[in-house]
Amino acid sequence: MKVTVANMQIEGAALEGENPLPMFRNRNKHRHAVDNGSLTPELKAHMGENAGERFLPYRMQDRYSRKRETMELKTIVLENDRLRAVFLPEYGGRLYALQEKPTGRELLYKNPVLQPANLAILNAWFSGGIEWNIGQLGHAFTTCSPVHAARMRDDEGNEFLRIYEYERCKNVFWQVDFHLPPGARQLSVYVRIVNDRQMAVPMYWWTNTAVEETERARVFSGTAEVIYIDPLQNGYGAGDLPVLPAVPNADVSYPSAFPYASEYFFQTPARAKSPWEAVAYEDGRVFFERSTAMLRYRKMFCWGHHAGGRRWCDFLSRPGEGRYLEVQAGLAPTQLHGIEMPADTEWAFTQVIGLLDADTTSVYRDDWDSARQYIEGRINQAVSEEAVYYAHAKHRALADRSPEASLHDGSGWGALERLRRAQEGERGIPLGFEFADATLGAQQQPWLALLRDGMLPAHAVEDVPVSWMIQDEWMNRLGSVIRQSRESGPTWTAYLHYGVMQYEHGLEAEAIEAWETSLRLAPSAWAYRNLAVAMKRRGEPDRALSHYELAYAVSGAFPDRAFAEEYLSLLIERKRHELAWRLYESLPPADQGSDRIRIIVGAAALELGHDAFMEKLFAAEFAVIREGETLVIELWYAYNAKKLAGSRGIALTPALLAEAKLLFPPPAPIDFRTIGS
Repeated sequence: MKVTVANMQIEGAALEGENPLPMFRNRNKHRHAVDNGSLTPELKAHMGENAGERFLPYRMQDRYSRKRETMELKTIVLENDRLRAVFLPEYGGRLYALQEKPTGRELLYKNPVLQPANLAILNAWFSGGIEWNIGQLGHAFTTCSPVHAARMRDDEGNEFLRIYEYERCKNVFWQVDFHLPPGARQLSVYVRIVNDRQMAVPMYWWTNTAVEETERARVFSGTAEVIYIDPLQNGYGAGDLPVLPAVPNADVSYPSAFPYASEYFFQTPARAKSPWEAVAYEDGRVFFERSTAMLRYRKMFCWGHHAGGRRWCDFLSRPGEGRYLEVQAGLAPTQLHGIEMPADTEWAFTQVIGLLDADTTSVYRDDWDSARQYIEGRINQAVSEEAVYYAHAKHRALADRSPEASLHDGSGWGALERLRRAQEGERGIPLGFEFADATLGAQQQPWLALLRDGMLPAHAVEDVPVSWMIQDEWMNRLGSVIRQSRESGPTWTAYLHYGVMQYEHGLEAEAIEAWETSLRLAPSAWAYRNLAVAMKRRGEPDRALSHYELAYAVSGAFPDRAFAEEYLSLLIERKRHELAWRLYESLPPADQGSDRIRIIVGAAALELGHDAFMEKLFAAEFAVIREGETLVIELWYAYNAKKLAGSRGIALTPALLAEAKLLFPPPAPIDFRTIGS
């Protein structure tokens, strides 16, 4: 019933900055969803809707390493006499640990390290605890960014914690209130999402909970009906637990039965009043969570029993200490299903998270449904459906109260939105959210100037733009300023940003015109690069290459290594291996040593016979490998096939490549496959 601020030391690798280039959304607004023919029309409805990748206005968080040091992190602790919850406000408000105080038992998988890895929509992500995912498929935009946190107080005088932020991609407000009153044996979590705009927006929410995985960890929920991953079809299927067609003759209510990384989504019936999910263990522990009906669906994810999956567990933690699985709760049938949040709407739901003890004989009955009914009965004894809704009503009554005391500052974008609304005579930000002027920083300054002075100030062409903006209201304002000040001369920066906004909104021709105008005012690598992206997407790679070359020529260097990464990738794609290698050798040593650049240029090194480079590449431990990425493994096979061809004095053939795949299993440091071995 008290909230305190403390510090925690942990072994980890800190984020070292962001990629400054605007990463434009996938041209395909939706994703193509594949199934094996077993999904009904009802299950397939809305699958893939609005699931195309989106990044802006956020920047990619791809700057980190494997060089771990002792880090000091700010924590916020919420505790009563039974439980102690530790949150990381600098990292998305992640619930890092939840401990049962009388026994010392941890309810969650508590990662002993903080190691970023390329697993999220903005790249950087780390495992462990509970993550609050809003906005877009691919974790949260704020999963490795600070959020606002405040101490609150309920009607009985008990303190509780609120984390909150303004989400800039969908332009909605979200908050999570955490309640732990005296004597409570479960943590109560109240989530509120507010779309107060006069337009509907695609919405996404999944609560991702990491818990320990053991050989006999067994997963339960309120239904046997699931949508599962079918690796043979590279898509989805519908089935019933505990045996799924993708893993015949195995009870996959035990995640350890999966030979590969996999997941399934419980299709909770619409009539369910309080959906739930649980994981039972050999020692009688049962982790469980249940919620109000709005948070209807549940999911299990595991890394699987194969080399790549185990490698990921070790990679994200320490060898032997990283084994976990995730039980998740969301608003849609799968994470690929789209849902829409209507205009001027508020959504709210409550989750209750706890630990109970169970009879292991009952937990491990061969009949999964019988064991499931036993677990459901134990959960009902711990927290009834009525208790969940009673808590929800109490939390809802507190949801729009103003924060009592700020404990941590998130971004300044909420404050900027408050100022914009005030100047334009719009409604204020929703009650319950407080964004102080003191949170406004360097990223907001150009937009404050546009708001207050009617101009977007120029900066030196070699300087990195401090932020990007795509919001409709700002695009309209900037467009109006450009049209009204053509004679007095809008800045090159104004046209650069206007082009970014237009391109993100699908106005390709208008964006290209804006960037070309920016270049006439002041040639910059930023505008040339954006034109290169546009040309590549048009299917004109040679024109794209020429624009990257012009970006380099502006100052005889690239302003950031991200330019080199893109240019090298396109050179390799066009099989310009010698030019790619010369460019690589011309880069500063720090850029030459970056993970992504070494991986990209590996194809040129292979083609040109730079064996020493290749041997170092295969011995390296890369921080930025993407989930399921096989590029380095394919280079490994090609390298060894080429050596086989040389030793036998014959040409390299597909048959030799197939032979190399059998003879030369990839070294563990580069094997990150999620399916296969």
